[in-house]
Amino acid sequence: MDFEQLMGRYSRLQNELSIAYATMPWPSALIDRLAADVAATEREIAALQPIDEQSCEPLPRMLNSLRA
Repeated sequence: MDFEQLMGRYSRLQNELSIAYATMPWPSALIDRLAADVAATEREIAALQPIDEQSCEPLPRMLNSLRA
């Protein structure tokens, strides 16, 4: 998946998680699954971000386009 697709999935998962937390009683299994999916998506997004080798900080997305 590309960055935009991952961000769309992340947004959808965050929304679903918010809805699940608003439900009483909490649907624990659903919340656990959504939280795991959010974490996995965050890792995928982070893996797409280049790292500045000197500072070990992620480069801003604007700089990425200059490198291409």
